[in-house]
Amino acid sequence: MVTSQRSIRGLVAIGLAVGLVVAACGGSTSTLNPFNLPGGNTGAGTSNAPGGGSSLTSGLSSNLDQLDSYQFTESIGGSTLGGAASPGESASTFLITGTVINKPTKAMLVNDLGVQFIVIGNGAWSSFDGSTWYTSSPTDTSLADLLPGHDYSTWFDSNSTGFSVVGDESKNGVQCVHYKGSDSLGSLYSGMTGVSANFQADLWISKDGNYPVSGIYGFFATSGGEGGSFGYRFDVTHINDASNAVTPPTNVVALPS
Repeated sequence: MVTSQRSIRGLVAIGLAVGLVVAACGGSTSTLNPFNLPGGNTGAGTSNAPGGGSSLTSGLSSNLDQLDSYQFTESIGGSTLGGAASPGESASTFLITGTVINKPTKAMLVNDLGVQFIVIGNGAWSSFDGSTWYTSSPTDTSLADLLPGHDYSTWFDSNSTGFSVVGDESKNGVQCVHYKGSDSLGSLYSGMTGVSANFQADLWISKDGNYPVSGIYGFFATSGGEGGSFGYRFDVTHINDASNAVTPPTNVVALPS
């Protein structure tokens, strides 16, 4: 059965201050931003949200299953002491990438911190180096918690009432409605004694299909003169691209006994 890195991610919960549920150790300044969190609203004007109205609807990540195929990138974590300038450079940032095929045959290729998984119909394989693959049972290989929809529900569905429409924008080549999260969503962090946090939350939902295209939920924080950042971000790209493909591995060996 797939051993998810989600359990490892719990270690990232060593906070900027005692009592923070999720945080990352600070760097030398308060401007560290490994998640490229945006600095304010980038949209303009108003727009009707998907399905009508201006509030964010919960459960939209399930619409990703209606796509023919897509690729994705998601990261969760924060800056380490000394900081990191971009996603993937911080030792405490966990990066997952993958390709999902929904039609005509369900297939997935997921790279979770270098451990790769392939599921195609009734076949499943795993690899620690991307070269040598081991056969596994598809019934024991559940990749659902490694896809964007899993963490999306935690970060966005549970806070949907705190998001409002900014405007219409193109994101990852898709026409979207841009939502901005209220600063009140970050009150857990900004309310901590001795902690000053700059909260950022943005979400882009496709106008055609109502599926999540991109999202960022995180903060910069300072405590005791040190600063750092923590957050979650995802991007869905290459939507219904004919080049999206997941193929069975060729170098397959038996699992060591």
